[in-house]
Amino acid sequence: MSVKTKESKKIRDLIRIGVFSALWIAISWIIACTIGFFPPILMILPCVLALGGAVILVVMLAKVNTRGGIMISSFLFGICLFSMVPYGMLFFCTFAGGIIGEIIYNIAEKKSKATKIIGITLPMLGIALGEYIPLCYMQDAFRSFYAKKITSPIGDAAMELINIPLVIILVIVTIICSVAGYFWGERIINKRMKNENIKNQ
Repeated sequence: MSVKTKESKKIRDLIRIGVFSALWIAISWIIACTIGFFPPILMILPCVLALGGAVILVVMLAKVNTRGGIMISSFLFGICLFSMVPYGMLFFCTFAGGIIGEIIYNIAEKKSKATKIIGITLPMLGIALGEYIPLCYMQDAFRSFYAKKITSPIGDAAMELINIPLVIILVIVTIICSVAGYFWGERIINKRMKNENIKNQ
């Protein structure tokens, strides 16, 4: 019975990870479609996605006991971004951030807040680098990739705006937004726990 219980809990956790991953993808897609067509605002897209993504991951991890939540979610999210930039850079950076973030988060053993924040932040940092690296260092490939697409002028305008100092600033802002998302997620969890305690009294 105990083995079956463990398996059922693991399946339930994997389903929850899938649901939260789908929520992360859907919300990010809505945000991207809303502000992603304006080149100056496009540059801050990873910062905005970091805020929402961190909130979702924190709430998800509070509801699951199975390890791998950050890594699985980052993989699923990254797969959806594979064809967005040349050579699948968004996927590889996001998934790499998810793997390292998963390792660091588990080292914390859910006790160290600092390591938990780093674990949540790394996939968001991966998303940012996955966008900024192609814009900065793969411009010819980027132009060829988007040459026949309707969004080609947006990419060209973004490449004219991007530079190394701006990338450094945007990466720092992405980290700040991710940390803010972490604490926002914790606040949501604490509020729900408080409400549940009031109901149980």
